[in-house]
Amino acid sequence: MSANVPHQSTRHSENRTASSNRIERRRSPRGGVDAEPERTQLVARVLGAYAEMPGLSLHLQQAARLFGLRDRTCEVVLNDLVRDGRLSQSPDRRYRAANSSGM
Repeated sequence: MSANVPHQSTRHSENRTASSNRIERRRSPRGGVDAEPERTQLVARVLGAYAEMPGLSLHLQQAARLFGLRDRTCEVVLNDLVRDGRLSQSPDRRYRAANSSGM
């Protein structure tokens, strides 16, 4: 029985390590097999989708699913594109191409 106690303790510390890695993902290198793409690739992916689909209007969660990103990463990229004038955000919080007229 006492042999199981250290094993359980090790397993709990492994879970903490695994969850710590997930929390600290922002420190992981970009562009690897399990990592998110480089920023330039993300911007190209987002702007390409808006260019290919005129009238595209997405809420944050929809955009994150479409682009295969975590919500927070997608939010940062989209907000930077809004700040740069390449996208706009409507009062209903949908992201659209900056040249889209009030759809």
